[in-house]
Amino acid sequence: MKWVAALAVFCCVGGWVVDAAPAPADRIVVGLALDLSGPSGPSGREARGALLLEMARINRRGVAGGRIFLLTLDTKGSPEAAAAAVRSLVRVHKAVAVIGPVEHYAAIAAAKAAQEEKIPLFSLSAPEEILSPPLKWVFSTARPASLPVRLILGHLKSMGIMRAAVLGSSLGYGSEGREQITALAPDFGVSILLNESFRPGEHNFLPFLKRASLRGVGGFVHWARGASRVDLVRARAALDLKIPLYVSHASPGMFGAQKGGKAAEGVVFPASWATAAHLLAESHSAKKELMAFRAEYLKAYKSAPGETAAAAVDALRILAWSARGVGANRERIPAGVEGARYFMGLNGTYGFSKNDHNGLDTDSLVLVRMRKGKWELVKGGR
Repeated sequence: MKWVAALAVFCCVGGWVVDAAPAPADRIVVGLALDLSGPSGPSGREARGALLLEMARINRRGVAGGRIFLLTLDTKGSPEAAAAAVRSLVRVHKAVAVIGPVEHYAAIAAAKAAQEEKIPLFSLSAPEEILSPPLKWVFSTARPASLPVRLILGHLKSMGIMRAAVLGSSLGYGSEGREQITALAPDFGVSILLNESFRPGEHNFLPFLKRASLRGVGGFVHWARGASRVDLVRARAALDLKIPLYVSHASPGMFGAQKGGKAAEGVVFPASWATAAHLLAESHSAKKELMAFRAEYLKAYKSAPGETAAAAVDALRILAWSARGVGANRERIPAGVEGARYFMGLNGTYGFSKNDHNGLDTDSLVLVRMRKGKWELVKGGR
């Protein structure tokens, strides 16, 4: 592939992927603190794959008189390793910025380290803790939980569902989703009658659904990553429950015939521009670029890109855009990013400012329903 020539030689030391090549004078080092292994490994590897493709594209034009070089350290989804990776990328490898990690608590630890080391961090997770109030050195191209929560609650309201149950993973992503639903539900007139969590590795969701049914809820919201979403739709089918089911997000093929199958019929979820690109109107301002990105990623990796891949590409594009304006100087980059008041990316249109280091809104999402094994847009709230 064309981008192979742009890569350096890598070696693995203590589980970390470390650059082993000499440093050309025009090399602009961008550090990647990614979860290449551990529970978030699939998302971290997806991000790295997308970033390699984007690096090749950007380097054909160049950035601030140089070329971007990506140097990756594996955080394994660990907060301690994420913080250590940020410090190493600054002190040892002289990176001008860091992209990652994906895991919720690892992102919080990385943000703290970035603040201490005074290096721009583009997080691929969006914990409220690192965004409100905004931290000088920390940005995020991921989607805060409050955005999909608002879409789901708005749909519940439009359907006249005023009593709901919530089930989320005990990990950071699930916990924050549950917190946001609890906090925002009153704004939509929705009462949360049951709010529970489950541990990683849980596969039996029958008890949770039974309790929700006994409480008389009109809708069930599931907030987690991984296979638990498929297990839940199967459990609902096993109980023959007609309770409307909402999941925090989905990826293409997740409810395929060999997985959720017919059990997923009617499941509703928010989807990013990138994952729902094929459903967007031809007139959508980002449709052409989204489809081109999807095709390139499919050709390179034989699978469709997800939201994390899009967030990673957006992070590198925003960084390059900033560097072209203020130079590849880590001290100037934050001010450059804050000047991106209207930046159209793959994950949405970002409106960065001094007071907003994420810049996404609910218009960066579409609401999708499973029908006859395919995705369809939910229009007009129904």
